[in-house]
Amino acid sequence: MTHNNILKKISIANNLKHYEIKTCFELGGLELSSSQIKAFMAGSKNKNYEALNDETFEAFLNGFITYSRGSVDEPNLLPRTVENYIIGLVESDNIDAIEEIRCLIDDAKDALEENSETTNAEANIKADD
Repeated sequence: MTHNNILKKISIANNLKHYEIKTCFELGGLELSSSQIKAFMAGSKNKNYEALNDETFEAFLNGFITYSRGSVDEPNLLPRTVENYIIGLVESDNIDAIEEIRCLIDDAKDALEENSETTNAEANIKADD
């Protein structure tokens, strides 16, 4: 299987739009034109077909990881795949799943508040010593 085929399969499996594929390449450190991306996505019999080399494919994969998971430098940002998933739930009117996510968020907030209170209490104890 060629890098081009893998790129197509990843794009289809993750429902990536053309501009999202371009964003993945950019996050991987490559600025590609729209026509170059179309050439990578074209069939091997197409006159515009261009084979992906190892470095270009590696840049896409690295960018796709950042695109899907979020940046290591900015862990507070919501990864786009999570955002897209939630948007899909809203568009499909999946109220049960949206409510479950809301409950998980509330539980996480409560845990953070408890952790913050514990940390503050420990800091006060150390200050008293």
